[in-house]
Amino acid sequence: MAGPLRTPLLLLAALALTLALAVAVSPGTSRRNAKSSLVGGALDADVNEEGVQQALNFALSEYNKASNDAYHSRAIRVVRARKQVVAGMNYFLEVEIGRTTCTKSQPNLDSCPFHDQPHLMRKTLCSFQIHTVPWLGETSLVKSSCQDA
Repeated sequence: MAGPLRTPLLLLAALALTLALAVAVSPGTSRRNAKSSLVGGALDADVNEEGVQQALNFALSEYNKASNDAYHSRAIRVVRARKQVVAGMNYFLEVEIGRTTCTKSQPNLDSCPFHDQPHLMRKTLCSFQIHTVPWLGETSLVKSSCQDA
């Protein structure tokens, strides 16, 4: 009776050992890389990727709506962008934001220059988590936190 169980267990052990060795000797593999490439794990994203840009625009729009400032703010630079596949996509953005010369009554934010007068300049570092479900056309700001830069 022990004989029929022994063969599958030995094969399973050999398979596990082979997989462990393959991961250990793969070029460029480290614990950090292995963790970040797990299914469902957050990965670094290209700032110029369309989904990242849409998430950034949404986050900035929500930021400006919630702000009591008379002026619009826009991104100075994206410090870090990450994405995570879930039931949709999570985007994690760290963004340096600056106050523009455009008041909230002006519609086109893209062409607004940043304030250069010291008493009107304001830089803020924000972390945003945006969740999108593209096939349902849904986007939501899950988390937002900002501090003066």
